[in-house]
Amino acid sequence: MSKIWTPPDPDDWGVVQDIQPSTRVRHLPDGRVMGESRITLTPEAMGELWAGYRCAACLERQDEAFPEFCKAEFCRFPIRAEQQRQMQLDFVGQQPPPLAGFNVEEELDILRQREHRKRPMMTVPKKIK
Repeated sequence: MSKIWTPPDPDDWGVVQDIQPSTRVRHLPDGRVMGESRITLTPEAMGELWAGYRCAACLERQDEAFPEFCKAEFCRFPIRAEQQRQMQLDFVGQQPPPLAGFNVEEELDILRQREHRKRPMMTVPKKIK
């Protein structure tokens, strides 16, 4: 009987917030083709991924930044050698969250003021000029 894997640390259970189907595929070293899904992770998990404290292949939390291999026995992904490259491949089109303290409305007001051009309410016909 198979068992569904759950992270050993209960704090990791909420790392994946959403899973959506995708048209992307990954070619495995043994020649098989695996379909990928689009996942949404918590901002904290994304920070851990970029900092090397979470495996890009299995999302397992690591004890140190960029260990040589993932500590998960089922994964053993070479984090130190491949993590950055894998992140660049996997997170194509990733939209970072807006900067903290960045006021979007204020920025839009500044852009409107800077780019505004007065236009006359009425166009005078050439014959009258």
